[in-house]
Amino acid sequence: MIDDITALRESWSEVEPPSPDAQDRARAALLARITERQATVPSRPERRRRRLLAWTWRSGLAALGAAALVAGVVAVGGLGPATPPARPAPYVASGPVAQTFELAAVHAETQPFSPPRPDQWTYVELRIVRGKLAEDKGQATRETTRSWQRADGRQSAVQIDGKLEVSTESSDLPQVMPPQDYPTLAGLPTDPRALLDWLRARSPSGKGDDGAPYLVIDSMLRDNVLPPGVKATLLRALALIPGVTRSGEPVDFDGRPAIAVGMVLDGWRREDILLDPTTHEFLGSRTVVVEDHTTPEGVTLKKGDVEVELVRVAGKVVDAPGRTG
Repeated sequence: MIDDITALRESWSEVEPPSPDAQDRARAALLARITERQATVPSRPERRRRRLLAWTWRSGLAALGAAALVAGVVAVGGLGPATPPARPAPYVASGPVAQTFELAAVHAETQPFSPPRPDQWTYVELRIVRGKLAEDKGQATRETTRSWQRADGRQSAVQIDGKLEVSTESSDLPQVMPPQDYPTLAGLPTDPRALLDWLRARSPSGKGDDGAPYLVIDSMLRDNVLPPGVKATLLRALALIPGVTRSGEPVDFDGRPAIAVGMVLDGWRREDILLDPTTHEFLGSRTVVVEDHTTPEGVTLKKGDVEVELVRVAGKVVDAPGRTG
């Protein structure tokens, strides 16, 4: 269950499709935002280089046996909000990718939500489908994981082989990236550009591109039950990352059509975020081989191979670990 290349967790909020009236309001809000931004698009300031903080990776729930560097949980220090610039640039994004993420953000903002109490837990369930790398290592090619996180971040639980394992309560709030405790999540910057800067400032040492922030956002969308405003801000921040593109046509994801929006990493794999083509709800993630590649272990991956699918099945607030509703 633990992958030696990277650690992953997944989950998805199971929500009812919005009513036709809600969809009309979302589309109207989107068009209003696009019209306003197109009328006042400023020149983009040069991105300032930021000192990258060293991260120490620790194991989480292994999702693949795939060679995907999907962000797991990282122990770090000082997760407090980054000092905002004196004059932050306004959020401006345009093009098909930005419109797709804007629709997803508006959808997120329309969903009902009740913040968890400190003693409540967030429950996340995901279905994992693995490809050739898992087969080569003798790992299960299909698996369902169920995990719980206490809202205050001091305790977690996971179901392994049908048995619930609950961690010892921590006296100190764990400092991890991506953050998992609700107070930290709820206190993230609400401006997309400020949030992206916050993530860039906490990227792994030596990473000079936006691959790490992209993967962290993907992980945060999968692994948490987020306040609507935070989820919307994360989606809008994705639209600001260079190199993110969307599929021209819906792709098959877990037997259903989905919009794939992603970026190519390491020259041979594309990390996709999958959205419902009607509601634009986040569905999960996948790793697709875009160039023939041979791993250090000698496994040959062919262009078009889907090495990992991480399907969000459920994400909700519950009263105790082990509960699913």
